[in-house]
Amino acid sequence: MPKVKVYTAGGEATGREVELPDPVFADKINEGLVHAAVLAFEINQSRARSVTKSRGDVSGGGRKPWRQKGTGRARQGSTRAPHWRGGGVVFGPNGRLRRRQLPKRMRRAAVRSVLSARAAQERVVAIEPLSMETPSTSGMATALKGMGLAGERVCVILAEHRPQAYRSLRNLEGVTVRVAPSFCAHDLARSDAVVIEEPAVVIVADTFGSAPNRRGAKGKAEGGEE
Repeated sequence: MPKVKVYTAGGEATGREVELPDPVFADKINEGLVHAAVLAFEINQSRARSVTKSRGDVSGGGRKPWRQKGTGRARQGSTRAPHWRGGGVVFGPNGRLRRRQLPKRMRRAAVRSVLSARAAQERVVAIEPLSMETPSTSGMATALKGMGLAGERVCVILAEHRPQAYRSLRNLEGVTVRVAPSFCAHDLARSDAVVIEEPAVVIVADTFGSAPNRRGAKGKAEGGEE
């Protein structure tokens, strides 16, 4: 199991280390799957607002502008063709929302891939619970500097919703705050490092751990042998 250093909420090294579960932080890295998960997330964030009319939507143009032969001009069937002024638009935006869905197993596998990549790069840091009474943006900036993450894009994963910690981190440039297990591969891929609370390690392991083989589990339940 990979081990990472544990820091205090103030960014000081405690001298302790925490083990990261292999099924999540030492899994096989699938770059293609991560790309598919990130692309699906970005596509689903789009908002369709522009709408254009195709030649079938533009009014008029039902009559042939001139006869087919004998005029010396190119043959035309409608004045609402795309190459005419006032004609329809070819392949323009139609106001429909684009959506791309990935199966849950693929989404979770993508998260495991990014976490494993960050762990292999030694870009995962554990921190004690950020239980603070009042928000302090400067305090969290000092803590990240103590971890060697000042000025980098960091994804902070909390074990539970902590309003004071969220308010302290949200104004720091390049810092993304998420509550385990409510994060995705996009949050991790766009960050250079991951800071995770110690209690959140167990939550992440339970949520994104490899799912059992359903066929094998069914066979064992029925008394079959693999």
